Amino acid sequence: MGVGWAVFRNYVGHAKEIYGDITDYPRFFLMPPSAMIEADEDGTNIVTLLAPEEHIDYEVEMVTRLGDDLEPSEMCVGIDTTNRTRQGLAKKKGWPWLEGKGFRGSGVLGTWSPWDDRAVEIGLSLNGEVKQQASTELMVHSVDSIMRHLREWYDLSPGDFVWTGTPKGVGPMNTGDVIRAWMKNSDGEMISVLNAVCE
Repeated sequence: MGVGWAVFRNYVGHAKEIYGDITDYPRFFLMPPSAMIEADEDGTNIVTLLAPEEHIDYEVEMVTRLGDDLEPSEMCVGIDTTNRTRQGLAKKKGWPWLEGKGFRGSGVLGTWSPWDDRAVEIGLSLNGEVKQQASTELMVHSVDSIMRHLREWYDLSPGDFVWTGTPKGVGPMNTGDVIRAWMKNSDGEMISVLNAVCE
């Protein structure tokens, strides 16, 4: 399994809700292969909180997987789970974010569909209540821009994942919460689903 190249603050609404700045070009943090958890063919997966007593947020995203030509070949909905307790401490101390953003099981993936460069809708509900829903048209940095910057600065590998950022509406999860996430194409068809319980 490849590594995850994750763009941060790629939606204005989310940047505002976490009091962050919008960057002039896409900037990334890395997620190790152990962070990514694949769903089964029905989209069933698990959200591993790992430290459930701490503040851990859901963040719905469009995720692409790179093919042999190092271009997006597949896409799915994903949940980038963030341990705000650990991330906040790291920010305060000037430490790396890995403990808050790349812990085991933090990158929860849905079902895959072929790559389509048109805008899609991503959404997430927590215990039946919709918390996030937005079009990828709202991304500050497009997938083309993201890929251009990745190729310029880094060596990519087939099977790597590109996490494209989350819209506004992130919030905390607790043990036993039911998370559902989805992605619809420009025709309104469901092309990726994710159904998980927090453990």
